[in-house]
Amino acid sequence: MYDPDTTDDAMEPDSPPPPRSALRFWLLFAVAAGLGLLLLSLQRPLRGVGMGRSHPAVGKRLPPVRLTPLTFDGEPVTSAELEDHVAVINFWGTWCPPCRAELPHVAELGQRYAGDDRFRLLAVSCGGGPPSEDEPGDLRGPTAALLDQQGLSLAAYADRAGQTRDRLAEAGLFEHSYPTTLVVDPQGMVRGVWVGYGPGDERHVEALVAELLAK
Repeated sequence: MYDPDTTDDAMEPDSPPPPRSALRFWLLFAVAAGLGLLLLSLQRPLRGVGMGRSHPAVGKRLPPVRLTPLTFDGEPVTSAELEDHVAVINFWGTWCPPCRAELPHVAELGQRYAGDDRFRLLAVSCGGGPPSEDEPGDLRGPTAALLDQQGLSLAAYADRAGQTRDRLAEAGLFEHSYPTTLVVDPQGMVRGVWVGYGPGDERHVEALVAELLAK
């Protein structure tokens, strides 16, 4: 604000403004740096250290699981029914963009080994809120709608009240990130953990499944 008691001689002249080209450069630099940090922060939880066969939890035994059929009628699946099977357990959500991108590959894997009695695929649809609030009645409609929208033939399960995810988290096998895929051998040992989804992950999952089925 101009002070009438201040003489013109006492006022310092304003510095000349920087050239517009310099301002534009630094503005673009700041935007690019911000985007770079954002991408890194988004990728870190999804593409972090220890993916697939190198995940720190590989080699641990699968804790007790209980998964409820969601899009079909049937009895809950428990750990006992996975014995002597190569199992793929995929936790995903209709609200999750990486899950929706991965889902066709999950369905394709199930179709590829549909005729092999030693293979089990458990695609577990999860809600977007706290796992403790997951109930089949709330998940059934959105899950069926997405599968129909994508034209996928895939049997979906529910983890009622997040009980299985809680046990997996206690064992260091689940980080509450989606999607998460576990590959379990016939002895109940976890052989691969994929947290998040990146193009090409499905090939690594399938390679591990084929390797375990060949033993």
